[in-house]
Formats: sequence, structure tokens, C-alpha cells
Amino acid sequence: MGESRSAPTAKDTEPFEYPCLRAVEAFPAEVGGRQVLCLRDPQQYSEAVVYVPGETASILGLFDGEHSLLDIQAAFARRFGSLLFREQLLEVIRSLDENLLLDSPRFAAHRRQIEAAFQAAPSRPAALAGKSYPVESMALRETLDHFFTHPEGPGDRPPSPDAARIGALVLPHIDYARGGPCYAWGYREAAGLPEVDRWLILGTVHAPIRRPFALSRKDFETPIGTVAVDHEFLGQLVAGGAGAYLEDEFAHRGEHSIELQAVFLRHVTAAGRPVRIIPILCGSMHRLIADRRSPAADPEIQQFLTILREATESAGGRTIVLASADLAHIGPRFGDPHRLSAGQLREAADADRQLLTAVETGDAEEVFRLVARDGDRRRICGLAPIYLALRLVPASSGRLLRYGQWADPQGTVTFAAVALYR
Repeated sequence: MGESRSAPTAKDTEPFEYPCLRAVEAFPAEVGGRQVLCLRDPQQYSEAVVYVPGETASILGLFDGEHSLLDIQAAFARRFGSLLFREQLLEVIRSLDENLLLDSPRFAAHRRQIEAAFQAAPSRPAALAGKSYPVESMALRETLDHFFTHPEGPGDRPPSPDAARIGALVLPHIDYARGGPCYAWGYREAAGLPEVDRWLILGTVHAPIRRPFALSRKDFETPIGTVAVDHEFLGQLVAGGAGAYLEDEFAHRGEHSIELQAVFLRHVTAAGRPVRIIPILCGSMHRLIADRRSPAADPEIQQFLTILREATESAGGRTIVLASADLAHIGPRFGDPHRLSAGQLREAADADRQLLTAVETGDAEEVFRLVARDGDRRRICGLAPIYLALRLVPASSGRLLRYGQWADPQGTVTFAAVALYR
């Protein structure tokens, strides 16, 4: 590997002489019978998925803005015993830049344009319409209705007698095609609630944010009507000291974990009745896991919980907390070395059941402990929303409504619907 040096400025070097890959999501896949690494932008400035061959993927770690083309060529030659010609390397770099995956002048200009447009927009467009669900309203309603009648859905069973006491729900944020019936179990139980004044949605954020939480002022557009932010409640959060969490509002633009709940809420709410939400994206708790420190010892998390509780009490009416959270992410696609066996899927289900038992009993600290004890080896994609929901709603009991696995040997995701009753 060549000598490391500080990243030069644009005046010091030719374009791409020191390529710098952005913070992208990378996962293995098989395309055309060969193994490749897929690169995708979690912040969704770019919608492209770029496939990189194995040999090329091995040098992407040197695309850090500190290693020159010569450094990268030398590292490639040492590893593979063959030459990587400059033009070949530039072809890879130009492709990454064209797809907005490099930290470059092209990306900087695009980023300014996208962020300015989002900031100026009065509402948040439906980012997944036409991708993860139909853009046409009738087709969307038929799709969502089908999840209730699906063989794995709740069918025509009514909500439980306890449904009127729901204080919080834990629901998936996996795409509808893989987890739709599980959503339906949760929303069927929620049908037993009296009128809800607002839904406080705690979503998992899948892109880096600067602070632990991100608020948004923007109403959510859906193909079946707008889901409005409770601006009075949001104003109370800001007045209480949470205004800094609007700094990462842009993270809401492409994030699916709140959008998928907003669409379902609009669908199951009677026509003519408003749906009001407080959209809150929750960042990772990995720093706490690494430090072996409970969120209960984190002053910023505790302060934010206090602000949420005070705003809820001040607002009055009925506030239901909704944690939009998946569970385990296991298999090669997520970084594990081998394809998953049936036995490993059963082990994952057993571990999930233990975690869900802690959720049912409302034990936030036990939930965190179970995830942290092995360093979050199963990659629970929803720890923060679940933890906060359990801390916000002192539940007298809980019930697992549905557990599901989208089983794929390359990458399995698990999820559940849980109701927590006051």
C-alpha cells in the first residue's frame, strides 16, 4: 500500500487522482453467475445500485481520499500479481462518480440541489410509491387489504378485548411484499382503539445522522392522502429543547421506516378523519453497546425522553407510540461468512422469542441487555425505537401478535408485531 497522506485540494491534483468513496452500503450478490459486491447509497442521493467485480471490490478500501491512483495500482499489483492500468482504474472511478457514489464536485453540486429542493418543499413526497407499493390509489388499497386476508394475515378475527388499552405497538418496517401480513396483525389490533389524536412514530434511520434523533416538520404525502404532522405537538418538543433534532430533517427524505407506517395508517383510518403523526427517526445505539453502557445512563437520551413525556402530557388526548422496527439481519448479505441453514433460522427464531418476551413485559433494559451481550451480532434493526417505546409507555402487559421471517440463505430478516397495553 502506498504512503498515506492528507487529502489534497482540487487545486493540488487532477480530478479523481485521489478518489474518495462516500459512506455507501455494500453487500455481496451473484449477478450473471459471478460474485459481485453491490454498492448502494443509504442516504438516497443516488438511486443507483452499482455492481463491482471481486478484484475491484478488494481495493475500494483505498478510495479514501488519501491514496492516489498510483497507490491503488501498486496495492492491486501486490495483491494479484497483475497490472491494473490507469485507464481501467479511471473507468471504475468515473462509473462510481456518474452514479454519485464518490465524494466529488459532481456529487457536491447534486447534493446542494437535492437538499435545497427538499427544504423548500411544503411536504415530504412518497419516496417509495411505484417502487415498494403501487402509486395508484385503488391498487394500493387493494394491496393493503390483501394483507389482512392473506393466509398469514389476521383474516376476519376482531381486535382483542384489550385493544382499547393499547399504549404502543411494535411493527415491522420491512417492505410490504415480504412483511405485509405482519403489519396487518398490528393494525387489526389497533382497530380496537378509540379515536387516536396522534401517532408518535419512532422509526429506525438507515443512514448516518449527526445526532441521536431526527425530527421533521413536513407532512407525509401518500397516494391515498396526506398524513399530517401534529405541528402543535412538534412545537412543544422544540420549545422543550428538542429543536436541535431538526438539523437532520433531510434524513426523512428517503427513509422508509416511517413512510410505510404513514401509508398503512392513512389506509386504516376512516375517510374524512385526519391522521396526525410525530415522525422521529432514531439513530444507532452501537456506541452504547461498544461502551457496555445502558441508554439509561446516557444524558441526551434521558433528556429527550423527558421532553417527549412532557409534550405528551401537555398535549392531552390520546397519543399512541409506534416503534417501526425490524429484528435480526443475518446471512452473507449482512456480513456473515456463510449461507444460513434451517438450524440457524430456528436459532434466530429462539433468540428473537427471548427478545420479544422482554418486549411483552415492557422491560426496556432487558431488551438492551439481550442485544448488547453479544455486541449485536444479529444486527437488530430497531433496538432504539423499541427501547424508547418501552420507556415512554409503562405497559401493564404486552402480546406478541405475529412473528415472521423472510428466510433467504443469503440474507434473512426477522420481524414481529407486538401490542403493549396500558
